[in-house]
Amino acid sequence: MKNYLKEDKKAKSKAFFFKKEVTVFDKKFLSFLEKNFSKYKKDIRICLHINTTDKHHDMVLLNQKKNFYLKWLKNEKKGSLPHKHVDRGETYHVIKGKMAVVLFNNNGTIKFSCVLNQNSIFRTPINTFHTQIPLTNYVIFHESRTGPLPKYGHCIFPSWMKKFKNNKKEVTKFHEQVKRRIGL
Repeated sequence: MKNYLKEDKKAKSKAFFFKKEVTVFDKKFLSFLEKNFSKYKKDIRICLHINTTDKHHDMVLLNQKKNFYLKWLKNEKKGSLPHKHVDRGETYHVIKGKMAVVLFNNNGTIKFSCVLNQNSIFRTPINTFHTQIPLTNYVIFHESRTGPLPKYGHCIFPSWMKKFKNNKKEVTKFHEQVKRRIGL
């Protein structure tokens, strides 16, 4: 993979960029994601764009099931928490596994949810709180959005999420609400 990928050591999560602008993402890259997940047990992504300043960002991500909202309890990064982008949407295309997408009203009530299976595609609306929830041990999906992303401030986290910080009871209650909504 050294011929094709370079690791982004400054990224918040394990991330790689293509070295060449024209590269075909095929089974060898899926295998790379799965092998690295098995080895490190961490979310991982391959960026199909060349660098963070590109005007269009395409990534293939492997997200693991256990990350749904647990980050509040561990006081870690906020990657899987509900968030919105005021100036852009995102499109998800599931390659392997299954995930749910949940859209929220500004007060935290669920306004839409769906389950995406292999080959399903979903686009989040602009300026709408949303999250993705892996439903299988891990899910591999393609995410597409406009870039470049500023280092800070591109994700807005809702004020109603503060009640979950270090509050396992509230997190569990919310998990159950979301699970019922998506039919689990």
